[in-house]
Amino acid sequence: MRLFRVFPFDSNAAPDERGGVLYVPGSTGGRIANPDLYRELYISLEPEAAIAEALGRLPTWHPSDFVRVGGNQLVLATYELPDEVPIIDLDSLEALAALGIERPSRIVTRDRKITQSWARMIFEVGKYVGARWWSFYNPDWTSVGLWNVLRLRVIGIPEALSAEHPLVRKTAREIVRQIVLSS
Repeated sequence: MRLFRVFPFDSNAAPDERGGVLYVPGSTGGRIANPDLYRELYISLEPEAAIAEALGRLPTWHPSDFVRVGGNQLVLATYELPDEVPIIDLDSLEALAALGIERPSRIVTRDRKITQSWARMIFEVGKYVGARWWSFYNPDWTSVGLWNVLRLRVIGIPEALSAEHPLVRKTAREIVRQIVLSS
């Protein structure tokens, strides 16, 4: 399975250090965060979804949004995860029923108590390395949260993103964001 992630890249960092391609940050309070159990890595099946997850909260994108504190450039990294790695698909009615989730909207709610609760339940089953669900920004895109990244492999070199990058422009059109090229 091919996956994508946008993050501030540090070319001097080891892969598992802050800014590295395999770095898993401490809990961010995200959708599947349960810091007492695991650290999670958010990743996407589509590059546009990864860009949307990184920048979507901003109504207007400026060149400065692609460089983070410390000067690290936002990049798009590509990964490979073997297809047999067990990830629960929360876009499956069968999976939701097995978890006792009656309303699919509970998966993408912004109420983190709800999403962290279902993530804890899935983790404690001990059968999955993560979960996948539809993106908040576009239901045709898939977001993935992994609590086990041991089989995740980097493909190629991370690609620098900018306000002029074609995938950034495509994503902005898809999720209706404005790009302003002058700061």
